[in-house]
Amino acid sequence: MNDASIWAVLEAMYPVALEDVPLDGQWLKPPFANDSSGRAIVCNDGDFQFVVVDRNSSAMLYVCEDDESIIASSLQRLPAIVAAWGSIDRDTAGPEDDEDFSEVKKSFETQLQALDPAAAAANEFWALYTDELTSEDYVDIDDLPAEEEDEPASDSGDNERPGIDESFVDA
Repeated sequence: MNDASIWAVLEAMYPVALEDVPLDGQWLKPPFANDSSGRAIVCNDGDFQFVVVDRNSSAMLYVCEDDESIIASSLQRLPAIVAAWGSIDRDTAGPEDDEDFSEVKKSFETQLQALDPAAAAANEFWALYTDELTSEDYVDIDDLPAEEEDEPASDSGDNERPGIDESFVDA
C-alpha cells in the first residue's frame, strides 16, 4: 500500500473525524515515514506511541512500546469504525458522568463486531480502551479536586542565605 492509497482513506476523515479516535498524538500527512518494520506511520505522539498502516495487509495498528493492537484489520474499514465510535463519543456523557456507560460500551462492541471482527477481539485496541474507561480505576482529571493557589511557595533559601559570610563556612 503506497502513501497515496493510504491518504485516499485518511484524507476524507482528516482532521475532524480522526480526532474522534481516542489517541494522543498528531495525525500525519504524506509522505509517511516507515517504522522499523516498513509500516507507514500515520499518527505519532512524539514519544513512544504511534499508529501504523501495514503496507502489505493494510491493517491499522496501535503501537505502544513493544505492544501492538489492531485498530482496524484493514484501512478500508476504518471510516466506519471511526464513525461508530464518534457518534458514541459525541452522544455520551462518558464514564465519569454516565452510570450506563457500560451499555454504550456494549452497543459499540456490537457495532464493531459487525464492522470488523478482528478489531473487536478481546486484546485489541478498542476492547482495551473501552475496558479502561469502564474500570474502577478510571479517574477523570476534571473530577480531581483543584489545587488551591493561596500564596506562591517561597524559596527556603537553603542555597543562598542572606547575611551569612560564606568565608567562615568550612569546606
